[in-house]
Amino acid sequence: MYAQKIDALFYAHSVDEVKVLTPLLEKFRSTVGKKAYIVVSGDGFCSCEDAAAALNWPKQVCKERRFKIFDLQIGAISGTSNSEVPVLQVVYSSMKGLIKIHNPSVVITLADADSNVKKALKMASETNANGTALVLLPKPSVSKVLWMPDLRSTALPYWNRMRISINIITQNRAESLTRLLKSLSDAYYVGDEVPISFNMDSKVDEATIKLVDSFEWPHGPKTLRRRIIQGGLIRAVSESWYPTSDDDYGLLLEDDIEVSPYYYLWIKYALLAYHYDPQISLPELSSISLYTPRLVEVVKERPKWNPTEFFKRIHPNTPYLHQLPCSWGAVFFPKLWREFYVYMNMRFTEDAKANPVQIPKSRTNGWQASWKKFLIDMMYLRGYVSLYPNFPNQSSFSTNHMEPGAHISAKDNVVRHDKTDFEVPLLMEDFRPLLPNAKLPPASKLPSLNLFNQPVSLKGLKMAGAKLGQDVLRCDNATEIVTVHHMTGLPLQCSKIV
Repeated sequence: MYAQKIDALFYAHSVDEVKVLTPLLEKFRSTVGKKAYIVVSGDGFCSCEDAAAALNWPKQVCKERRFKIFDLQIGAISGTSNSEVPVLQVVYSSMKGLIKIHNPSVVITLADADSNVKKALKMASETNANGTALVLLPKPSVSKVLWMPDLRSTALPYWNRMRISINIITQNRAESLTRLLKSLSDAYYVGDEVPISFNMDSKVDEATIKLVDSFEWPHGPKTLRRRIIQGGLIRAVSESWYPTSDDDYGLLLEDDIEVSPYYYLWIKYALLAYHYDPQISLPELSSISLYTPRLVEVVKERPKWNPTEFFKRIHPNTPYLHQLPCSWGAVFFPKLWREFYVYMNMRFTEDAKANPVQIPKSRTNGWQASWKKFLIDMMYLRGYVSLYPNFPNQSSFSTNHMEPGAHISAKDNVVRHDKTDFEVPLLMEDFRPLLPNAKLPPASKLPSLNLFNQPVSLKGLKMAGAKLGQDVLRCDNATEIVTVHHMTGLPLQCSKIV
């Protein structure tokens, strides 16, 4: 039995590391219900007294029986020692004991810490059968993850579980792609490995090929894919990613998108808060949007829409759930994407009028050459939703520059589309202070909208899909929707709406 349960155990090998970790440590300690301690290497490099001074804590904390700072008293081991065995032995054995006693959800240290120290911390963390995640934060990221203490202790151990890949669809807009790649390179990735892939159709131009070939990506592997036969936009997007596991998430970006430096933090925070927390059940959530729309795009009139104004009685900046998937920057969940592949295979038609799904009063019924149309149909029929950000002036984690391409022709850009209806400001500052109570609200407090931006409960969304009765299986139009096999995405049966 553990003597106690704490949320975070920090490790600092030097006074400078203590100073860098201080904002996050203090945020944990000032958050109601959270408990965190710090471990330091000891005399000769970072004593308890040195750490207390760096933290502006009284030196008496080093003599209290209820420790706030644990001094390992390693002695004169250098912070960049080549003597691997002493560091491994002392840090590993000491941290193993502390982890056993305090059962932390996470052990937090800096990504550029001594390699021997990191190895020892990894080994010690893995000894906890209850699950302790080792979090290695780059120095610039420490101040960007002050939302960590707002996560439940049950969600924190999943910090390293997810794998979010970037999948770019591009062909002949090298200048646009350059802008997107710069914005991706400027973002915060909190030390995570983030693979990136470039998906090019057969008519890709020389400038684009040279650009993707020379692009250096320090956050993970880079993959290039090029079609032999032109596939078109539907295939280019829908075949750009397929999940390798239940923890594999795909961010799909066309090359005229640009992202905020905080986009990855939004995705990770939302996944931990609403998907990985074992105390949360939100199976309807199928994707996370980076973009906030300014129009109701599924009705003929396409009226303007402002979520900040719409939700002001709840909170002007509350995130919300929407039945509309986003094609201008969104990360898709593995289960949904497998399901979507099967659904689209069963329902794809070149002629939009031949599609058996006709959502009442939706202009999507006439969309052709659109992968999104099929995803909308499936989400409508089965009651899925996407999480959307909601900040002043529709400031978002991505924006669409509405440049000529497969979706928007040069002529259409002038005649039918006003860029101000689609191009939104990017969030260039920390978004956390803008959220309700400076944190993501509980899942139960998220408002939900149907395809037409009308407030409807999650159960109500499923009932509307069941009532339409146009899914791949014939179910009871009042009480049942189609459920699928988790791994294959194949339709299994009709299940009661809950």
